[in-house]
Amino acid sequence: MLSDRRVRLILALSVLALFAVIGVIWFFVGRSVRAAMAVDGRAIKPFAFVALPPQAAKADWLAGGEVSAVAVSADSLWTAGSFGVINDDGLQSGLPSTKVSAMLLWRGIPLVALESGGLYLRRGRQWEEARTGFGTLHARCLLEGAGGELYIGAKEGLFQTQWRGNTIERLYQSPVRSIALGAGTVLAGGEDGLARISGGRASVLPTPDTWIDWIGVRGNQVVLLTAQGLAFGPLDGEIQPMRLTLQEAQGISAAAQVGDSIFAVGEQSLIKMDADGRLSREYMPQIPRRVFAAGGLVFADTDAGLYKRGPQGWTLIRRRPDALPPRSIHVTALTHFQNQLAVGTFDGGVAIGSWDKNGTSTWRALPTASAWGINAMLPFGGSLTVASLRGASRLEANRIAPIKPSGAAFSLVQTPQGMAIGYGHGVMLPGGEFLSAFHGLPGNQALALLQDDYLYVGTPSGLGAISGSKVAWRTVAGDGLLPHPWITALAGYKNAVYIGTYGGGVSRRVRDGNPPKGTFEHFSETDGLKINAGCMTVFNGLLIIGTDGKGLYRLSMDGTRFEQTILSLPSSSVTALLPDGDSLLVGTTHGIARLPMSLLAQVGK
Repeated sequence: MLSDRRVRLILALSVLALFAVIGVIWFFVGRSVRAAMAVDGRAIKPFAFVALPPQAAKADWLAGGEVSAVAVSADSLWTAGSFGVINDDGLQSGLPSTKVSAMLLWRGIPLVALESGGLYLRRGRQWEEARTGFGTLHARCLLEGAGGELYIGAKEGLFQTQWRGNTIERLYQSPVRSIALGAGTVLAGGEDGLARISGGRASVLPTPDTWIDWIGVRGNQVVLLTAQGLAFGPLDGEIQPMRLTLQEAQGISAAAQVGDSIFAVGEQSLIKMDADGRLSREYMPQIPRRVFAAGGLVFADTDAGLYKRGPQGWTLIRRRPDALPPRSIHVTALTHFQNQLAVGTFDGGVAIGSWDKNGTSTWRALPTASAWGINAMLPFGGSLTVASLRGASRLEANRIAPIKPSGAAFSLVQTPQGMAIGYGHGVMLPGGEFLSAFHGLPGNQALALLQDDYLYVGTPSGLGAISGSKVAWRTVAGDGLLPHPWITALAGYKNAVYIGTYGGGVSRRVRDGNPPKGTFEHFSETDGLKINAGCMTVFNGLLIIGTDGKGLYRLSMDGTRFEQTILSLPSSSVTALLPDGDSLLVGTTHGIARLPMSLLAQVGK
């Protein structure tokens, strides 16, 4: 017989083995549950619309003319894009920024999603903002279900809410770029592939490419537009790349569906796919850029405006609104040149033209071979000097000629001796001398220049001051004078130098007889603010700064603190400032705003 001690040992080992088996089962079951939850990301949180405060006045905007969404109501055509929202009555003002990423008529009422974030419903003449327990949603697509429910495809996932409901449910947590409905099924596609949501569960379907831009459903068949082109297949089977025979069908960039017909944008024309899979090509009076389906109709956006497809062919139904040159709305520099406005952009070079107070604008784009990624512009000696990521250049007649030396240029300033240029490897002085960190500057990359009592140089490592052709002094992070060393903007105002940083807000240098550096004061209310390059100016006695994501701030009249201005701008990311008579021109990542002095007096948190 076994001893009692051996029996107890066997029992203990059996219990431990049982717990180990249970632990293994619990681990794999838990992992499966966690994986399912990670795919679904299901959660329900509060949801409500809140009316935006009425605006006493509005700024004039000039953005792009590209259309991003079309909707048709019983009495009006609605278009939305970089310019905001337009119907037959004109521009629907009041949104906090212009660029619209998606729009639909939800129960007949316009609902728009802004690229910068947020959903806005227009009831009568008032915009209402959606407040969700998930925070601000960055929606890319919107879809109304058969029962009036709203599906929202966003960077934050797929969401569903009911008309006049007070909750919103997240159905899927991966980013969504397109939504389609099947029989009892919701399909959602984005950067992470195609998901099928059915019966309260989400499952990922295998696709030839995980980047899904658009989804169409015809019966049990799904059609996808991916980064590699069109793909199709049964919902319950294998989805394969579509083998296209038309030469121009290889460059498809957008698609829309009306009934069982699919229209896609090719390189020079539209490609139509019938219900039986046959392809045909349709040429338009203008080259199509995007295609839309709304109200059972097909629309196409072009450089001339929006066209509608009808029995007699394509008809221009809404001309392109006054806008900056096509695809050049990320404004990074503004200046006056020969009684015109010069606009430098991040990805479109330089445009010169006019924008009058009636909203009319005319532009001519300059060659961009030597000027791309514009950082600063300065009229000097009858010509226009441009600092860009491709180097410094000068506008001569109708061309831009490079200036030596080569290398990325970031800033320009006029000094008593001539023009100084800030490069990525130092500062070129008017006489041709070159100063860098080797000569005592805090860093090589001269992001900001200011001529005051010294020639000030702002770098990512601190502030330097040049006197003559030598570095007089500098201050860096270790000195404790500046809370943040990454200097992006400088301005002289009321016998002081104001220093804008990217991430550390604003400081002020006061000349107090304490040579050579003076006294530095920090504005604590600006902690964390990212001042974009060159976005600090004096306008009608006001010191204005432009931030990355927080709009405009101005120095209070008593000079003790900076206050945020409550204004609607094309984007809250301010990238250029230019006083223009009795108005301030504000360049942003989505276009330009003209702010009268009266608007800048509206200040508050």
